[in-house]
Amino acid sequence: MIYPFLSHRGGTRGVTGSCHQLHLDPATSLLIDCGLGQGMAGGVGSVSAAIDFYVAGIQALIVTHVHLDHVGRIPALFAAGFRGPIYCSKPSARLLPLVLEDAYRLAISSEPAEVARYVAFVQQCIVPLPFDHWQVLIEDPSLRCAIRLRRAGHLLGSA
Repeated sequence: MIYPFLSHRGGTRGVTGSCHQLHLDPATSLLIDCGLGQGMAGGVGSVSAAIDFYVAGIQALIVTHVHLDHVGRIPALFAAGFRGPIYCSKPSARLLPLVLEDAYRLAISSEPAEVARYVAFVQQCIVPLPFDHWQVLIEDPSLRCAIRLRRAGHLLGSA
C-alpha cells in the first residue's frame, strides 16, 4: 500500500453521506466529514447512520460544513469509540452542537439529562479554527499533516 491514500466511507453512490478517511500510514488516519446518507438503499426517506469501518486509528475529524449529510453520523462515530478532536471553522463550531443535539435526540435519546451530557461532550471535542490559518493535526515528523480552512461559500462557516 502506498501512503497517503483515501478511503471513501460515504458519499460514493449519491450526493449525501460525505465521509472520507485519509490514511497516513497503516495505523494513522484522519476523517473528513462523517455524514448521513439519506434517501438511499431503503428508498424514499431511508437514512443510513451505521459506522461500518474501524475508528481506532482515526486521530481527528475535520468537518467541512454543518449539514446532516456531512455531520449526521457523528453520534454513531462516538458510539463506535472515536474520542479525537473535531476541527472546523469558528462559525461551524457554533452550529455543530445544535445540529448534533438534534441528531442525538432523533437517533439515540431525547432524555434531557442524557442529551445535555452528550452536548457537553461534543463541545469539549470541537476545535474551532480561523480561516486561512495553518493548523498542524499530526506532529510526528514522518506523518506531519496540517490543514488550512478556506471559505467555501456554500453555507455559513463552510470550508
